[in-house]
Amino acid sequence: MKKTLFLLLIIIISNPIFAQSTRKIVKDLDGDLKKDTIRIDSNARILICLLSSQKFKKNQSGEIQRLNFGNTLVPTKKGFEFWNDFDRSGFRCVFEYNKRERKMQLIQMRRVDDILSIHYGAKYKGFSAVNLITSKYVGDFYQVCNKKVVKIPTINTEMIFPKTYLETFNDILCFDFEAKCLLLYDKNKCK
Repeated sequence: MKKTLFLLLIIIISNPIFAQSTRKIVKDLDGDLKKDTIRIDSNARILICLLSSQKFKKNQSGEIQRLNFGNTLVPTKKGFEFWNDFDRSGFRCVFEYNKRERKMQLIQMRRVDDILSIHYGAKYKGFSAVNLITSKYVGDFYQVCNKKVVKIPTINTEMIFPKTYLETFNDILCFDFEAKCLLLYDKNKCK
């Protein structure tokens, strides 16, 4: 009986069907009607992309130093999202194929911060997003003022980041985005 349970446990742990998230997407990313691949290499802490238009040459991101257990890939209409979630916050990085540059380009970053939801409920999550093509930033946050949760007025501003492709992407960019969000939050919160 113990051997059977042990064997069953090994099968479950080693089987990708029981994995915590989607680690690989196979779909046409570059628009040539041939299937491409994007995947997370957890051991190397990188994203790996194989595009048919580049004869499946291995393109990889920089190191994602804080690759968390809550990471996944999500297919989108024109590309994919890379989610790297932490306990009470997380990042969503959206990539699409840039036909002119012939590379996967980071076009949007989004951030979730739900630290207030621990004590006040799920509706008090903070969200922010930056469109990396237009540099338009939107932030919606809550804070506690006089023992009440209040919504900070929506922050609409410009936030500029360098043009980033899969090969130049790493999570330093995400944490830079977070730092800029926090500065805007501090500037706009009630005193």
